[in-house]
Amino acid sequence: FQITLSRSYNVTNLLEDLKHLYRIAGLKGTGVTFIFTDNEIKDEAFLEYINNILSSGEVSNLFAKDEIDEILNELITTMKKELPRHPPTMENLYEYFIARVRKNLHIVLCFSPVGEKFRSRALKFPGLISGCTMDWFRPWPGDGLIAVSRYFRPTYNINCT
Repeated sequence: FQITLSRSYNVTNLLEDLKHLYRIAGLKGTGVTFIFTDNEIKDEAFLEYINNILSSGEVSNLFAKDEIDEILNELITTMKKELPRHPPTMENLYEYFIARVRKNLHIVLCFSPVGEKFRSRALKFPGLISGCTMDWFRPWPGDGLIAVSRYFRPTYNINCT
């Protein structure tokens, strides 16, 4: 899943998208990946929500009371099947819902480490570093590309210029 950025996309739209993702991951129990790039940060408040998800799995007040009640009521039968010894109280259902979100919602952040923005964001939102596994991608050297291609295609004649 990736947000569809438009001129009018704002925090309210992001929260609606997060609700959609939470329903998929927590209510349906389906794995979903949310891809978020630094080009999609129209407001620094976006990162506050991402930081909360990475740190605790929760976004406070994401759902209205009636929405969360509806979600938790739908989870009762699923929770009874998976955790028969846990009584389906509202607290247990909510913990179960958030646990399913943590298990099934994966966030892929695609940020450029170049420049001051990445550093300042990492300081303001520590979950961006502590809640992530970093993959640093750099250009491959020419010798490396040739060695890999020769390994996988040894019979193909490569002329390097």
